[in-house]
Amino acid sequence: MRGWGHFIIVFALLVIPISFVSAEYSIDISGLKESYAVGEEINYKVLLLEDGGLIERNVEVIFLDDLGISEIKLNVESNEENTLKVSENFSSLGWSVKAKYEDKEVIRPFMVQENLEIEFVLDGENLIIKNKGNVRYTRTVQIQIGDETESYVQNIPVGGQKTWVLVAPQGDYDIKITDGTNTFTKKDVQLTSIGTGNAIGAMGEGQQITGLLGGPIDLEKMDESLISSNKSYVAITFICAVFGIGILLFIERRKEKK
Repeated sequence: MRGWGHFIIVFALLVIPISFVSAEYSIDISGLKESYAVGEEINYKVLLLEDGGLIERNVEVIFLDDLGISEIKLNVESNEENTLKVSENFSSLGWSVKAKYEDKEVIRPFMVQENLEIEFVLDGENLIIKNKGNVRYTRTVQIQIGDETESYVQNIPVGGQKTWVLVAPQGDYDIKITDGTNTFTKKDVQLTSIGTGNAIGAMGEGQQITGLLGGPIDLEKMDESLISSNKSYVAITFICAVFGIGILLFIERRKEKK
């Protein structure tokens, strides 16, 4: 019996410590594609194994763009199918998805394709250009009022919009707005612009139209130009005055010597 007792003790000393050894985890993400379009769904599965066998656990998942601006945190079940829709606010950049469980984590990259989506809205005399895509809108937009057409370069950030006021002598006009790809038309739009003379076109915030088919003038820049011009005029006048006084003093001294 004493022999068996020693054997049991030795066996316990060898086996019991093994049960306290921490489990080995491995983690991965499957189902990802290289790139996705806006409106598409990302289907993925977080694979979590313990000592080589699949286990179900709650896992933290983070979707992050390469600039670190947009971040989406989720908690999902391991080894189950999950989906995330690529919405309009997914910027056109490189992205990555990170899955983490305890001290194990994995990161997998993917791309979001460019989505150039614009909306033209005509509200009375106001033309609103809304950037609903995931890239900056920098196209040239042609605005046709009646028989006259003018072009305006846009620079609208993602999620932003620009308002243009359509101006023309009072009357009803057929309106057409296009950037070559997107086109908006509306007939018999009543324009009642006041204080713009015979000008036909569009003006943005802080701008005004001058002359027939005159292009937009930035009032703020014009004011700065005037201020700069006034400063230059004062400086020149001061220099001339100092120079004149110097000449008069020189003449006076010459007279005194004579």
